[in-house]
Amino acid sequence: MVERFEPAANVWATPDFSQQIIVAEGLVLCRGDQFIHEMDIFLAEAVISNHYLGELGGQSCGVRVLSSLLDIRGHDWRNLRSLLTSTDEHLFALAGRALQIAHWDRDHRFCGCCGTATHYHSIDRARTCPNCQLTVYPRISPCVIMLVTRGEECLLARHANRRNITYTALAGFIEPGESAEIALKREVREEVGLEVGSLQYIGSQPWPFPGQLMLGYLAAWQGGELCPDPNEIEEAQWFHYRSLPEIPPVQTLSGQLIHTFVEQVAAGK
Repeated sequence: MVERFEPAANVWATPDFSQQIIVAEGLVLCRGDQFIHEMDIFLAEAVISNHYLGELGGQSCGVRVLSSLLDIRGHDWRNLRSLLTSTDEHLFALAGRALQIAHWDRDHRFCGCCGTATHYHSIDRARTCPNCQLTVYPRISPCVIMLVTRGEECLLARHANRRNITYTALAGFIEPGESAEIALKREVREEVGLEVGSLQYIGSQPWPFPGQLMLGYLAAWQGGELCPDPNEIEEAQWFHYRSLPEIPPVQTLSGQLIHTFVEQVAAGK
C-alpha cells in the first residue's frame, strides 16, 4: 500500500525532512526504482536549495537540489519518464512535483520584468522581486488530450519529431481566452482536419514534462476527411477497437482514454 501524501499547507514550515527526493540537472537520484530516501546520502555542501513538499505517511518530505550529479555508490541518476511504468501513480506525481518546484526555483531567481534578484515569499511558494514586487508562482500549463472516436474506431497518431513508434491520442495547449472544449475542437481541426461534436470528460493528470495539467476527453467525430498537419503529425489512422497498434501505458492519460473507449464499445455503450 502506498503511503498517503498530504501537500504542504505552509511551504516553509519544515526545514528538515525525514524523507527526501534528491534531484540535480533535471534528474532524480534512485536506488533501483526507489527515489525517496530516509537519510542524507550526499555531501551537504552540494545542496543549493531545499523545498518542503508535505507529509508522506505522516513524515515530512522534501526535495533537495544538488549543484551537480554526484557519484553515489549504489545509486544512479534517472530521468522522470523512466519511472512512469515502474512507480505507483501517486509517488510518480510526487516526483514530478519535486522536479517542477526545482525547475521553477532555478528559472526565477531573477525578476523577468526588471532583472533584480528575487526573494522567497514569506508565506506562499513564490519568488518576489523586492524592486517591482512582481511575484512568480510555479507555473502550470493547461492542455487538452482527446481521443477522437467514430463508432467502433478511434483516431490514433504518431507525432512528428518523436522517436518512439507508439500511437497516441491528440493533444495540445489551451490558448489564452479559450475554454478546454474550444481548445480541443481547434486542436483537432488544426492537427488532422476533422470536426468533433459531443465531448465526454474522462479525467485529468499532472504531466511534469515539464509542467502540464492534462484534461482528457473522448470526442465524437462529426465530419471532415483525415488530413494530418505534417508539422505536427507524422501519421494518423483510424483503428478498430479490436485491432489497436502499440499504445501508451495505462499509467498515462492517453492510455486511460483508449482503454475507456475500448471498454465502452465492448459494453455496447
